[in-house]
Amino acid sequence: MGRCGRPHRSAGRSGLVRIRADLVVGADGIRSTVRRLLWPDAAGPVRIGVTAWRGVTPAWDEDIIVAISWDRGAEFGMVPLADGRVYWFAAVNTEPADSAVDELAQVRARFGSWHDPIPALISATDTVLRDDLACLDEPLTTYVKGRVALLGDAAHAMTPNLGQGANQALEDAVVLAAVADRPDGLAAYDRQRRPRSQRVAKASRTIGRFGQQLDNPIAVASHGDVLAGIGSSVLRSPSRVATSAAASPRPGSRHAPTATRWPQCESGRC
Repeated sequence: MGRCGRPHRSAGRSGLVRIRADLVVGADGIRSTVRRLLWPDAAGPVRIGVTAWRGVTPAWDEDIIVAISWDRGAEFGMVPLADGRVYWFAAVNTEPADSAVDELAQVRARFGSWHDPIPALISATDTVLRDDLACLDEPLTTYVKGRVALLGDAAHAMTPNLGQGANQALEDAVVLAAVADRPDGLAAYDRQRRPRSQRVAKASRTIGRFGQQLDNPIAVASHGDVLAGIGSSVLRSPSRVATSAAASPRPGSRHAPTATRWPQCESGRC
């Protein structure tokens, strides 16, 4: 606790943060205890019926660009990292289940027949993380109660389809730190952050429904441009709008779902 009301920052493993003597920030994640205690009528997180896997390869010698490939109710994405490794993620529509003994084998069974370099990325990976995805589907009416403010997933846990969960938490922190010492600071924080973060969360959920979760084969083949429009309109980054190129598998060839790529990344401008 700070003395005489002077700003003081501290954080523990609980996710509670004090940035001044009379202010407590609940940054304790999607299953926030702070939210449950002070917002007892608010809806909790809900599973969305999607299981996701994530992995990182060792150093990757071949050229690769940021890309997402879709099939009915499934997607696989890849992102080259600055140190030469490749981060990849995969997701499928499925009911929650206990973790498998060998999650890598599960990914290989589901995506091992997809187009190159997907099988090679999976084979090069040693450790895979698995999550049954959830989010706060019903937005909160306020992020503030008295001298308590919610931040990050505690306030607006969202699906990962826009890759904005951590970014929105950072925006929360910057705004809250900037206004915390003002008499109307918490009201200003709620006024600035709640509309934007909830708009991003809604767009991310929509992209999931019309992207990876989509099961209609005709819609799957043509939805890349729609998703690019949704993302760019929310994040205001038209320079990174994706373009889709549907590919039909030839008899006897590797499975080739719709591929969406960010060509800017070929020149290192990801």
